[in-house]
Amino acid sequence: MRTLIFSTVVSCLTLIQPALAQQGGSLDLELNNSVQHDGVCRLSFMVRNGLTVPVKDVGLEVVLLNKDGLAQDFMMLRTGELIKGKRRVRQFDLPDVSCGDIGEILINDVADCQGEGLSPANCLAVLSASSRTSIKLGL
Repeated sequence: MRTLIFSTVVSCLTLIQPALAQQGGSLDLELNNSVQHDGVCRLSFMVRNGLTVPVKDVGLEVVLLNKDGLAQDFMMLRTGELIKGKRRVRQFDLPDVSCGDIGEILINDVADCQGEGLSPANCLAVLSASSRTSIKLGL
């Protein structure tokens, strides 16, 4: 009986998580620019809401990896409100960090995803990452 209940729960979770992806929606995150400015590394991210609903906020847990792939710092990045179909640029200043020392920014997890019918798990399932800089952005 426990096996049947467990199997049913797993099946339901498997169907729920990709529901947004089946609707053809995506959240696109691009590392658009990195600039060393006044002792800080300024990172510019472009976020596009390709979902069928507006997003109130997304909280991304990210890890800065050095050129050797070693974890250097953990951060939480918040997108703020994302209107359906619109792009938005967000900038983050990293004090005492040299942009040239960052090899990759790893999106470790989606910690928060607010909006109608949204959850961290299904936002992670439809998240895509890319970079226009020498710093990789990956899932």
